[in-house]
Parts: sequence; C-alpha cells; structure tokens
Amino acid sequence: MLILAPMIFALILGLVIGSQIKLNATDMDFTKASFIVIILAAIIIVWPLGNYPFYNDLPISTTFLSALIGIIVGRLLFARSK
Repeated sequence: MLILAPMIFALILGLVIGSQIKLNATDMDFTKASFIVIILAAIIIVWPLGNYPFYNDLPISTTFLSALIGIIVGRLLFARSK
C-alpha cells in the first residue's frame, strides 16, 4: 500500500530544508563526504524503525526516502552561497 500524501509533504519539506543549506560558509564546510556520512547515519537510524505498521512496500520508510531526495535536490537546485 503506497500512500502519497506523506511522501509529497516530506518531499516539499526536504526541498525547503535543502535550499537552506549554506554552501561556502566559513564556519562549516559541507563536502560530499559529509553528506554521505549524514545519509548513512540516517539510514542506520531509520532502518530498524521500518515503515508504518500497515505499509509493506519497502523495508525502509518511503517518507524518509522522499525527504532525503528532497534535501539532496533542494541543495543542488536552490542552495544558498554565504
């Protein structure tokens, strides 16, 4: 069973959060390696939680995947510099 409303909301929220990531900031540097580490840590945390009890499409939350895609796309398309 695939419910679209939480996935769409998570994608929009991910786009907003991803667009607010500052690139070329002096106090913090987001490199490709740091994003990979953050993604892996998030997957390790989310994997045991699984999907909502009556959703059985993937072993990992589809809403989490949608938010993660939104953050990455928002960062690539709308990221601010300084």
